[in-house]
Amino acid sequence: MEARLKDKQSVEATVEVTVPAKDVDAAFSRVLSQLSRSVRVPGFRPGKAPRGILIKRIGEETLQNEVREELIDKTYPDAIREFDLAPIHAHVHGGMPEEGKDFTFDFHMDLYPEIELPELSEIVIDTEAQKVDDEMVQATVSRLQSENATLVPVDRPSEPGDHLLIQTVDEDGSEPGEDASTMPLDLENVSDELAEQVIGKNIGDIVTLEFAAPAPAQEEEQDEADEEAQDGESDEAPEAQETKTTLKIRIADIKEKDKPEANDDLAKTLGFDNWEEALEDIRRNLQEQLDRQAFEEQRDEFVEKLIENSNFDLPTMLVRQRQQALLENLVDDLRERGMSLDDYLKSLEENEGREEFEKELLESAQNAVRRDLVLERLLDQRGTTLSDAEFEASLRQLAQEMNTDPVKLRQERGEQWIRNYRFLLTRDRALNETVRELVDAQYGTGSQNAQPAGEEEDSNTEGE
Repeated sequence: MEARLKDKQSVEATVEVTVPAKDVDAAFSRVLSQLSRSVRVPGFRPGKAPRGILIKRIGEETLQNEVREELIDKTYPDAIREFDLAPIHAHVHGGMPEEGKDFTFDFHMDLYPEIELPELSEIVIDTEAQKVDDEMVQATVSRLQSENATLVPVDRPSEPGDHLLIQTVDEDGSEPGEDASTMPLDLENVSDELAEQVIGKNIGDIVTLEFAAPAPAQEEEQDEADEEAQDGESDEAPEAQETKTTLKIRIADIKEKDKPEANDDLAKTLGFDNWEEALEDIRRNLQEQLDRQAFEEQRDEFVEKLIENSNFDLPTMLVRQRQQALLENLVDDLRERGMSLDDYLKSLEENEGREEFEKELLESAQNAVRRDLVLERLLDQRGTTLSDAEFEASLRQLAQEMNTDPVKLRQERGEQWIRNYRFLLTRDRALNETVRELVDAQYGTGSQNAQPAGEEEDSNTEGE
């Protein structure tokens, strides 16, 4: 085999391969020998039919295709090794091999880009964990007092902080029937707008509640945006248009809260020996929450800066694959709404939104691929690993969260998903370790030691 690098760009390359005639002839002989054992020729035992009759039986075009595939499979590894290429995918261009002639064809390859990460120690993390203050502690204490309050019936109009029971009524304002639903309404845990509509009302009063809700056409889109934001795939969720909805209710009961004092008695109710011990636990839990929140923000900041300082071209194949994956997700969402992709695209065209949709789809795919490639390079650079025991522990945790067992999870998802899930866990570990090291170096350890979400047993990462 002779190979020549015809062209090489940042994420593409073309290699010309020429197989000498003698090797082509040898491939024809091997393929014919293999086919002769499986192709039945009347009047001849398997493997004993004359060459010419066997070729007619098989078909010349079929034989050439088989030989072509064998030569491609045999030469491809040598071609990429000779020029030290890292292909993602390869297309073969060329004709069909013929006996007695050299066979020349091209491998056109999409390559992984060569990514040179910036000096990690020079990336500055601006986000710093917030410290617990007295106001946060007092807010938590007030919530605990409210949750442990005794509800006392009162004979007066409702006031801020009361606990109400409300019943739904028909639009005509009739009394609640047997099918009416009764629900609690804690005025400390609802919006000010909603609370104001029932404050000052008496038992038996009928009130038409009015509150904002996402417009029906926007509701699923808002849910999608929220999920994307949680997955780190969207910086901002699109604004959902608000509409007003109403609910007619009857106030069935009013109780005020007799809140316990913040003392040792409340501490014992919460499972502590004394109030100082309870306060210490409150502060510790609040700080852990703030540390976890800060670490997620620090991760996002680090990834954003890592991408900004790592310039490289994107492989077309990976972007197209991600676009396809995004479209498949959209098709699933549309199916739940009873709509097809064609209908959705048609509605976009009617509202002159098709071009903007395709632009956003491409940008989303490019951003996702860029993020994946940078994090994969970080993983390679660090050499992070995940032991079998650590992976099995993470798999057990995921199975538990999904109310199944690891064996069943493996069977349902398949080994390809399992391998991908392990890779994602390992990649997350590399990211978490890097961010922790940077934060510790810039801010010291202390409160920055919170266990990050998405790692080991606490991981929420899902394989794709």
